[in-house]
Amino acid sequence: MADVTKEETDFFIGKNTIPGFPKKIGGVTVNNPIWLAPLAGITFCSIRNFYKKLGAGLVHTEMVSALGLCHRGRKTKELLYGDESERPAVLQLFGSNAEDMANGAEIALNIRKFDAIEVNMACPMPKVTKKGSGSALMQNQEAAVAIIDILCKTGLPVWAKIRISQYGTSETCRFCEKLFNSGANMVFIHGRTPSQRYEGTALRSEIGKTARIFPGAIGGSGDCYSPADFKEYLDMGCAAVLAARGILRDVFMIPKTLRFLGADVNNEFITPNVELQLRLLLELGRSIYNKEGETMALMISRRMLAALFKGQHGSAKLRQRGALARTWNDMEYLLEHWKEIASDA
Repeated sequence: MADVTKEETDFFIGKNTIPGFPKKIGGVTVNNPIWLAPLAGITFCSIRNFYKKLGAGLVHTEMVSALGLCHRGRKTKELLYGDESERPAVLQLFGSNAEDMANGAEIALNIRKFDAIEVNMACPMPKVTKKGSGSALMQNQEAAVAIIDILCKTGLPVWAKIRISQYGTSETCRFCEKLFNSGANMVFIHGRTPSQRYEGTALRSEIGKTARIFPGAIGGSGDCYSPADFKEYLDMGCAAVLAARGILRDVFMIPKTLRFLGADVNNEFITPNVELQLRLLLELGRSIYNKEGETMALMISRRMLAALFKGQHGSAKLRQRGALARTWNDMEYLLEHWKEIASDA
């Protein structure tokens, strides 16, 4: 068995630049408009680096509590850790008032460099909204505007992530206009209302209407599970699109989308065989084990196993063994000896 402290090796998908790029979007120069979304409990350092290697034009941190940073919370600070190789990288902060957000941003920027700051005004979960953060800011637009205004003093581009308004496109546009007038460089819109949470279908057409009103300044988010989904957002006028839960269904969604958009991506990442997928999952797991710990390495490996072995002989047994793995050594053994384990099914 390989040494679990072994550093990951490098891999290369080919050029991640598509026609018309590099260019500046929202004040940040990028090679393409397909970006890794901020995902709670998922987009930590190893995941950001992994998807950056797979071609993401930009990555986000997880949603970071400004108040947690102000209180010097160790676990909150750990969400920031990363290195230069993952840039361009965006810090996503959440909070309910301008002073806390400004103080949190200052602490974060003293820990490491970021290329932009994004304010989460989209999270619909009660544990966030009951404190006035996340999508609650869509109802408290005075506070939202004050937050954007004070963060602009950092000198970095400032973005916001919101949801479509339950009152229709005109209200979504009015809110975006307020954010832009207060200094925001870009606004990402998720195609569900706050009350929908994550149910139903993202309404891309509503985002497209807003994107046409604010050309080059609106990003799209929601229900991207194929290259065509990303392209539809771009064709509607979105300047960039976030790759979110779809990347857990298909690890290679970003390189496939970049090829679809004209990038020179190595063929092995377009139709990856099981051996390549396992090699990269092993590399990712080892990186997580080394940087974020065994619990996270097991969690991510289990989530990706289901998609990885879909349709393979013995897949049910492999998934079962993955679910039963109690240590990274157990999981690593499974990934290295999957053929023998599957053949016994």
